Amino acid sequence: MDRLSPRPASSPESSRDPSSRLEDYDDVSLYGIDEARRNQLLRRHHECSVVWSTSDGWPVGVMHLYIWHGERFWVTCTDERKRVPALRARPHSSIIVAFEDEQTVTAKTLARVHDHGSQHHAWFYRALAEKVLPGQPRAIREAGPEAWIERLDSPGRVVIEFAPQKWISFDGRKVGAHAEGWWQPGTPWIEPEQSD
Repeated sequence: MDRLSPRPASSPESSRDPSSRLEDYDDVSLYGIDEARRNQLLRRHHECSVVWSTSDGWPVGVMHLYIWHGERFWVTCTDERKRVPALRARPHSSIIVAFEDEQTVTAKTLARVHDHGSQHHAWFYRALAEKVLPGQPRAIREAGPEAWIERLDSPGRVVIEFAPQKWISFDGRKVGAHAEGWWQPGTPWIEPEQSD
């Protein structure tokens, strides 16, 4: 079984229907990710692309560590970064997250910048520490979350909240399953056990 087209766990060999296979790649909106799966992916992942617009209209983006909390994306940076005044002036933005097996989520978002010391800083720093510390070098892990948070918590640091307004998603596994006749758009998709 290749990584692009795993067979849904509930689809036996006999359910393959050659007459209803994928004919073209024109309408990929058929292969979206439902809300429950989207939330599962967003909670366990930790890196996204934040996209905003410059004053002369250019879209630009950078990679960020994020927390998915309260149905919003949360990131942090110092207020010296050009994205901070840009997002204050032009909150229309987007977040892009790519997962394993060609699953992607894009959200059209409205950004809100929270200045240092806001009610969001303490919980966000703690949540971010818990998420990223396991992947840090041993010396940083051993120093613990308090030391990591203290290092992060500079006076000019802001937390930026991105509230999704519209979702665009794609699950490449469904394309493969449709092409092979294992699954049809509009029918339930059951997650293969190995991808959970």
